[in-house]
Amino acid sequence: MRQSILILGHSYATQFIDVFNQYTRLFDPDKYEVTVAYLTGEENLAVKQRTLAEHVLFLNESKKNIRNLKIGTIRKLLALHKQKKFQIVICHRYKPIYLMMWVTQFYKIPALICVMHELHTMSSLGRRLLIAGLRRNNMLLAGVSNAVRDDLRKSLWFVPKKYIITLYNVIDVELTEPQLLTSTQARSILNLPAESFVFGNIARLVPNKDQVSLIKAFAGMRSSCPNALLIIMGDGELQISLKQLVKDYQLDNQVIFTGFLDNAMRYMKAFDCFILSSIQEAFGRVLLEAMIAKRPIIATQVNGIPEVVAHTGLLIQAKDIIALEAAMKQVYHRSLQEHLQQGEQAYQRAINYYSIPIFQKDFWQLPLLQAIKENH
Repeated sequence: MRQSILILGHSYATQFIDVFNQYTRLFDPDKYEVTVAYLTGEENLAVKQRTLAEHVLFLNESKKNIRNLKIGTIRKLLALHKQKKFQIVICHRYKPIYLMMWVTQFYKIPALICVMHELHTMSSLGRRLLIAGLRRNNMLLAGVSNAVRDDLRKSLWFVPKKYIITLYNVIDVELTEPQLLTSTQARSILNLPAESFVFGNIARLVPNKDQVSLIKAFAGMRSSCPNALLIIMGDGELQISLKQLVKDYQLDNQVIFTGFLDNAMRYMKAFDCFILSSIQEAFGRVLLEAMIAKRPIIATQVNGIPEVVAHTGLLIQAKDIIALEAAMKQVYHRSLQEHLQQGEQAYQRAINYYSIPIFQKDFWQLPLLQAIKENH
């Protein structure tokens, strides 16, 4: 008889579907029956088709229902567990974790794994008290990087360190590589000249991603790099102000905003260099997509980014416009051979550290899961 697994997430934002698929791939379908449940959001056929799990549930809870005690939502999850008798529950982000910790007060779940994707998620006193009161030894807290893990350990100083671990975000290489358009295809769709040197950024247009510094650095290097273009993919609250900044620097024809593009990762090979200018980044999953596309990388030396990129890219201090400008010039003037070499190094690092087989090995070595695995 197959054992039941639940992966519970807050929403079906694109990046989280990929993460839930990453965890679904851990489980042999001949031995395990995996259910992915989305806490918020109406039923969506496209999301269901993209989600790899055998069963996909849309709980469609409103923001009101998941505020405060969330009793109605907890009742739904109690009924679901009573039906399925989950052996492993993997929760992503705080609200799903909060809900399942209450469920474990009524039903025994052999392994509850709680994955945090952001920094400072347990900094509030209320959340600390909740963990102190409801935590059991069948529960692991996991950060998506060592930076997040260390932040959790600092906030939850009363939890033994062995119960707060790192479970990296990884990339499904077999699924990702076929989706990548060739450089020619991607540039054709985006209307980018073949002869241009394209710096690319894929990120929400919000303060943490700091496209302001990126645009200013590009403005500084543009005169000595005449074929350079900058393309920024994403939308967000800073869209109007960033476009005004581009006008102020008279870069209207050199900086391109695409807005939100579904599955933007597939355009990665349109870039000659990928830049992530964030001032805070728990992990930076988009970096793995750039690495699989074999793109040279410039990124900021914050939080989880150095763990991902390591020696395979150029790392600079956040908000250091002069350093970013210098790094962009350096990459622009490199030889084709140097570009290929750096891209290959990045690709190999993604394979060796952040691929599904590596993640499977690390996951099933967790002591909490040994007994469950041995039953199969």
